[in-house]
Amino acid sequence: MKTLKRIALIIVSVMMLLGVSAFAKESPVKTSFNASLKQTAVTYDGKTHKPSVTVTDINGKKIAKKYYTVSNVKAKNAGSYTVTIKGKGKYAGFVEKLTYKINKKTQKVTVKNVTVKANKKKSVSKKLSVSKKAGTVKYTTNNKNITVKNGKVVVKKGTKKGTYRVTITVKAKNYKTVTKQIKVTVK
Repeated sequence: MKTLKRIALIIVSVMMLLGVSAFAKESPVKTSFNASLKQTAVTYDGKTHKPSVTVTDINGKKIAKKYYTVSNVKAKNAGSYTVTIKGKGKYAGFVEKLTYKINKKTQKVTVKNVTVKANKKKSVSKKLSVSKKAGTVKYTTNNKNITVKNGKVVVKKGTKKGTYRVTITVKAKNYKTVTKQIKVTVK
């Protein structure tokens, strides 16, 4: 009886193996494709960009749009975006992800040196000329007696004559950070 059970178990196992291999032969083969972006990077221009995709089979022949979908990426601000291409039909199950980038724009910032007459009795200020397109402006100095408030260089009373430095940093979301230095001459 044990021998019959073993034989039956072996026959069932063989049939399952044959059944699985027969099923595997009938199952569709996952077909791949190659996707690329017509343009992988642009510089920020304030406009919304929708990356254009080209999809080809492994032989380089264009694939009809009915065989894939493209994620609806609308990129406006500087940064990296993921474009996902999903296969349909004979390409079902195949997914490719591409990176589309909007680079920060360079902006021109101009600043001018400042000359201030020292005063032993009171603080003296002079307007600082900074022309910028976008962003926030931060000021740092190399001397505690020199500060910048409301766009004016303030020289505290009793500051010694000499040349000091003010570093101006302009930061904006879609623009490269700009750092400039000016001389503050106290006479």
